[in-house]
Amino acid sequence: MIKIAIALILTTMGASLVAGSNRQPSKDPAMNAFWEKFKAAVTKGDKQAVFGMTQLPLDMGYAQSRIRTRAQFMKKYNYVFAGEVNATKCFETAKPQVDKGKSKEFYVTCPFAQNGGGDEPFVYTFKLTRSGWRFVSFENINE
Repeated sequence: MIKIAIALILTTMGASLVAGSNRQPSKDPAMNAFWEKFKAAVTKGDKQAVFGMTQLPLDMGYAQSRIRTRAQFMKKYNYVFAGEVNATKCFETAKPQVDKGKSKEFYVTCPFAQNGGGDEPFVYTFKLTRSGWRFVSFENINE
């Protein structure tokens, strides 16, 4: 029963993210600078730089274990950025989105690598922490 309730909540949250009903482009220069740096690191395949911009534990969404160590991050890197999603291609045109009322958080959504269009179920979430902006969550909202 609890699993069903959680699944319904995640599905509802995901539908809201994908539909864009409550999102707006980022106007924060620091946020945009971080995004450009993060995007460049992913595009270059610079795992060390991406890890340096990540906050552990990295939340992996429903039914996935959090990434708690550098070794786990390196092992899961391709799953997060080059598995069912092609983050390099997606990030070329993706724009950070901010939910109204959450100015210290933004996200980027991406489609499946194979069909590349339509839904964007992969959500990369970033937060402003004491150490600056950090990558904090990756989720496939279809799961």
